[in-house]
Amino acid sequence: MSDRLLAGIIYNMPMARLLFLALLALSTPRLNAAWWAENDYATGSNGFKKDSLSVFTTISGPLAAGLGGGYYRDRAGYGDRVYFFHLPLMYSAEKYFISLKPFVYPVANGTHSGAGGGKLFFLYSLNEASDESYLHLGFSGAWARQQALQDFNGAMRKTRFSGSAFEAQVEKSFYGQFFLQASAAGFTRPPGVSNSRLIAPVLDQAELAYLGTFRQVTAIPEWVLGAQLARSMKPEFDSHLYAGYSKIHYRGAGAANSGIAGMKLYLTEKSTLDFAYNIYKDEAAARKNYYRVLLQVFF
Repeated sequence: MSDRLLAGIIYNMPMARLLFLALLALSTPRLNAAWWAENDYATGSNGFKKDSLSVFTTISGPLAAGLGGGYYRDRAGYGDRVYFFHLPLMYSAEKYFISLKPFVYPVANGTHSGAGGGKLFFLYSLNEASDESYLHLGFSGAWARQQALQDFNGAMRKTRFSGSAFEAQVEKSFYGQFFLQASAAGFTRPPGVSNSRLIAPVLDQAELAYLGTFRQVTAIPEWVLGAQLARSMKPEFDSHLYAGYSKIHYRGAGAANSGIAGMKLYLTEKSTLDFAYNIYKDEAAARKNYYRVLLQVFF
């Protein structure tokens, strides 16, 4: 149990978190590696690019830590790269898993925006059978402090504000072949802040809760609902197929729908490769397309 739980957080350290796939991503031999690394790259509409590199190591027994950093760039709203850094800490026990992920977005000169905060995640196993069936419950709470400009009738004012998010997940495995997950998250409303007035905030709200999209989401959501399905192709083919849907409702700014489909391949005993496609449609904008490649290597 503890190996599968640890695998979950290793896999989901990048922006978009798919826990139901994470829990079946890695085997025990891979987790016994002294350290491991992953490169997460996404590209798509409006010249969007996001690239991150993360390195993890086992500190002692069930305790592991990591260091990650990267950037994103979207020509539709951000002329320069926006950088971010993570410092995750993870603890895996027989029936539960806990992780803490601090993050920081240094203030960007072009946008005068920045952010910092952290996320605490707890996963508990209600049952786990010998046929690889299981039921997991996950809960998380996250907090962030942001700095951004707001437009008050043409007057730009620097604003500092805080926000939080709370999320619940349930994941069910059927004989290690089919995997279902449902999640729901709610976001607090920062006082004195409006999405319509914010000018190029840089915090990706996926730091606070799972949003189900590869692109950055910097507008403040009100709530998010998501569902995911995965199918193991073993033993015929060493891979997993997956698909998911998310509904993101923004505060005072409409809503968006997002769908993901992809395949995770096990290249060797010490490496995996993930290909995925994301279609994102804001109710007030044209459809956007994004593509992601995630490479994991164990040493």
